[in-house]
Amino acid sequence: MCELMCAFHHHQVGNPRRSKIRVILLGKGEDIPVTCLNCQDPPCMNICPTGALSRKETDGMVLVNENVCIGCAMCVNVCPAGAIILDPVDGVASKCDLCGGDPQCVAYCPAKVLKVTDGGQLASHRMKQFAKFLLHSP
Repeated sequence: MCELMCAFHHHQVGNPRRSKIRVILLGKGEDIPVTCLNCQDPPCMNICPTGALSRKETDGMVLVNENVCIGCAMCVNVCPAGAIILDPVDGVASKCDLCGGDPQCVAYCPAKVLKVTDGGQLASHRMKQFAKFLLHSP
């Protein structure tokens, strides 16, 4: 559902291949959404020959200027999270932009398991999950 809503929001199509977020289906209820890590020193920005990737000063988000991108896929190849794709229709780099501040994947997640967090919140959440794992480990 999150992929469909993303594709609809950005391209007005119900084609999950046009989504800027990807869900990796691991099975057994362990499906994982993959989004940009907005790296401290983004390899995608460093390798882009046209400067199509830039960091937003207000929140640090890495954005793609699709009008400048030439579709060389160098950013795709160096992204440590695998969060950048080439749009199958436009042929340019595509990645999550949090829908300009109102992420549709979060708004329409039927299980309500997606949320936007900063690094500190994410670290705290992972620590709690790890502690629960240790508590229930044999």
